[in-house]
Formats: sequence, structure tokens, C-alpha cells
Amino acid sequence: MLRANLIEPQKFALEQVDAPEPRVDETLIRVVQVGICGSDIHAYYGKHPFISCPIVPGHEFVGIVEKVGDGSTELLGQRVTVLPSLVCGKCYNCRTGRFNICESLRVIGCQAPGAFAEFVVVPTDKVFPLPEEMSWDQGVLIEPLAVAVHAVRRVCRIPGKNILVLGAGTIGLMTVLSLKASGAGKIIVSDLNDERLALARELGADITINPAKDDLPTLVRKSAESVDVTFECVGVQSTVNDAITLTRKGGGVVILGVFEEDVVVKMGLVQDKEIDVLGSLMYDKEDYFEAIRLIGRTPIITKLITHHFSLREVADAFKLIEKPPQDVVKVVIKVSETHNSR
Repeated sequence: MLRANLIEPQKFALEQVDAPEPRVDETLIRVVQVGICGSDIHAYYGKHPFISCPIVPGHEFVGIVEKVGDGSTELLGQRVTVLPSLVCGKCYNCRTGRFNICESLRVIGCQAPGAFAEFVVVPTDKVFPLPEEMSWDQGVLIEPLAVAVHAVRRVCRIPGKNILVLGAGTIGLMTVLSLKASGAGKIIVSDLNDERLALARELGADITINPAKDDLPTLVRKSAESVDVTFECVGVQSTVNDAITLTRKGGGVVILGVFEEDVVVKMGLVQDKEIDVLGSLMYDKEDYFEAIRLIGRTPIITKLITHHFSLREVADAFKLIEKPPQDVVKVVIKVSETHNSR
């Protein structure tokens, strides 16, 4: 099979290797499409805190079941997506239903071989069949939407609350969609890219702000009486501190951004304003089911996919992301051809 191995930062090697064989509790997936995630980009530059080269990336993907390790045939030929968490099942968090923060957490495409390959082996219990009517492009967005769904579910009582989303990349835009579906009050989105802000409005944002053109604090205060919760979807020092500054006293900040380096945080304001700061990592099975449901009723979501490349063009895909034009949001790698047009 063909795979793209990130052998060192900013260097992919296309390799021909034997396809893996699934063990009894595993399933072999023929990969059809795989999305490039922000985490993949951090890893590409050698700046992800938990991913090291060499690694075959790819953790948000869809494909077709090729073989099941226990010999069963129920899943054979089915169109599926995969929850990519590899967990111990024994630690406190696994035992209490929070396997997304397993003490020994590994992730397909991050610490284990991923879906930048024609075939990938996954745990059978993490395989999710796609609804019959769902397209491949919709399916490849389930994993990132589950990230946003989980983050929104981390907050108590979203309905009616005024929300600020900092960053309108894929996760920020997915967060807007999830917030809207959860009954949020006024949704304000900030980003430096006007095309992404336009997408945010289509997905349910009430107000969008480009801080390169307008003063963010002034417009936020004009737009809402107060910000109850801020979702930080960038992962840099300035936006973390914007979140703390702009959130009302007694409000909350949810951290989704991946940080390349340690940051200095205005902890004095966190204490003085009694702000709840929540980390949010990945998702659980219920988040996946909710993401599948949301995507099924939101076909507009595929507008986030702006570019497709083949697996052999993976280096070109990352070069596009290196210096992205305004219209780049989500880049997807088409790994295998399929006669199924969905």
C-alpha cells in the first residue's frame, strides 16, 4: 500500500509498504478521504507538543471496511468513520467514562500510524457506520465537529448565553455550528480572515469582527451586554488573554486551541473575575453521535472543504497551507478512488 510518512518536519516520504493485518479486536479500513487538521500542521512544523516524527498522520477520515479481525462479516463493505482514540480502558478516567483523557491516551495519526495511507487498522469498537445519505465530504468532517460538540458540552446551560468565539478556522466554525444547535444567545466571532467570517455568519454567527480592521474590545462591548463564555480556538497568548479580558465576571473560558509553546496568562484577572477556565480535549462516543446527527441536517457544512488533493500530492497540500490564500479553510486528501459517488 502507499502511505505518506512525515519522516521529519516539513518532509514527507511516499512509501510502499505491506498493508497491516487486523488483530481480533481490530478492523482494516480502506481509506477514502482524510482531512488535514490543525494538529497535523503543528506536527508538520515539528511544533506539536505531543507528536514526534516519524509519523504517518491522519486522524479525521472516512473509508470502507475491508476486513474484520474476528472474521465477522457484518461491517464488511460498509462506509464508515472512526473515533481515533487508543485507550487503556483501565485507568480512572477510562473507568468513569472519560476515555478522551485516558492516562495512556494515544491517537491514530498522532502517536500511532494514521490515515495518510491506503489502509489503516483501527479498534473495531471505534468504528461508526455513515448514514446512507451522507457524502464522503460530510463524513470526513465528523471528527472535527465532534471536537466542537465536546467543547460546547463542557459548559453548563448554553441556551441563551452570549458567546464569543476567537478564531474561525475549522474548529472555530464547527464551534459556531454546535453553539447554534445548542440554543446559544448572541454568537460573536473574531478572525483575521474575512472569508472565514462570512462562513461563520452562514453557520449561525450573529456578529463577526476582524480585529485587524476594528477594535475587538470596543465592538464586543457594543455587540452584547456581556460575554458569558468565550471559546479560544487559536492557541496563542494574545487570544487567551483576550478571552480572559472580554469574558464577564463569573463567566467561563474554554480552551480548544493547540499551543506550540507555553504562554503567559493574566491569572490575576482569572482570580479577580472568578472566571472558570476549562480545557477541552477531543471527544467521546456521544459527541460522535451528535456530530453525525448535526452534519446530517447541515449540508452547508461541506463549504468548509475548500481544497482536495490526492495522497501523492500531500506535500503540495501542506505547501498550500504554509502560505494560504484567503479562501483556504479545510484541505482534504483523497486517498482511494471509489465507485460510490457520495
